[in-house]
Amino acid sequence: MPAACATKTEWVRVTRQRPCALCGKGDWCGYSPDGTVAVCMRVKSDRPVRNGGWLHRTATAMPPPRPPCRVYVPAHPEPEQDWRALLERWTGRTAPADFARLAHLLGVSAASLRRLGAALSDRPGTWAFPMCDAKRRVIGIRLRAEDGRKWAVAGSHNGLFWPDGLAGIGPLLVCEGPTDTAALLDLGYDAIGRPSCTGVVDLVIQVVRAQRRRDVVIVADADGPGIEGANRLAEALTAANRRPKVIRPLKGKDARAWVQAGATPAVVDCAIANAQHWRG
Repeated sequence: MPAACATKTEWVRVTRQRPCALCGKGDWCGYSPDGTVAVCMRVKSDRPVRNGGWLHRTATAMPPPRPPCRVYVPAHPEPEQDWRALLERWTGRTAPADFARLAHLLGVSAASLRRLGAALSDRPGTWAFPMCDAKRRVIGIRLRAEDGRKWAVAGSHNGLFWPDGLAGIGPLLVCEGPTDTAALLDLGYDAIGRPSCTGVVDLVIQVVRAQRRRDVVIVADADGPGIEGANRLAEALTAANRRPKVIRPLKGKDARAWVQAGATPAVVDCAIANAQHWRG
């Protein structure tokens, strides 16, 4: 690297508050402390960097930093919710007939719903699904009404829908939402769900590393935001030295609709085999 450029330890990472001026993104790129040299991971130049990205020498590569935001910290914060205790209370009051009704409504099995920790909440006709961190600790609860409306219990943090009993072999399928996860579990796959098409990228990477998974398949919702979110996750996983693939339903808008339209393990296996490892 030229002497005028910063060394590896001198690069400053971009942030959402101070994004890369070349690609406009708030992650992966970097710049020298004086702002005269930038490494962009998306915009190419004739000077590739050995560890990824391209050099751009410009005195205006980075905008000036924004003033720090003031963060309000209440004098008496709300106590942390005991999510496990809440779920155990709700689970104890959820009858087998309740699981059977939800399974029929969603077109998935009651067994997969149980593996995801689903429980009927205090609110009539509203189901709870735990969201977990990378150590499988419950950090929030997603609520889903039987009419399809979705929200979260106050104080929840976004996390992963992480079922019991993952086999630990074969690819790990990553989809969006607990019901898509249940549909893929019904086909026999190891699957986890994200709370949205763009959320908890760091948690997915931590789980993949902890489980020593190299092959990851992202099952994208078949719309623009779903595909874009899947590609961003694939980019992050590639940077983490994993081998992700992105597939989308051949029928229907998401994984659950695909299964309801007749997708079998053979169909999904074929889609995975035909997909290329993500290269951007």
